[in-house]
Amino acid sequence: MSKDGFWLMCYRKYQYFRFDSSRPGTVFTKKATDLPEEEFFIMKHRKLPSAEPCLIKPAGLSENRVKYLYRTARPFVRPCCQNITCPTPTD
Repeated sequence: MSKDGFWLMCYRKYQYFRFDSSRPGTVFTKKATDLPEEEFFIMKHRKLPSAEPCLIKPAGLSENRVKYLYRTARPFVRPCCQNITCPTPTD
């Protein structure tokens, strides 16, 4: 098995994990603070996608869910946040 896939099987022995935005797909691990860092590539393919993923627009809550949140959750939400968290249902 390659070193890249091996760490997934033995992840329990590592206590410290670090990620770096300049090295996407790479995980830096340590078994203890005084031990040297090990480097693993966790992506399936070495070539990372160059294009950004397309945005997915959320569908929002159903009318029944909005009514439910208004009735049950709104009394427990601070007044300043009620209109954002549990807005009044529209009929």
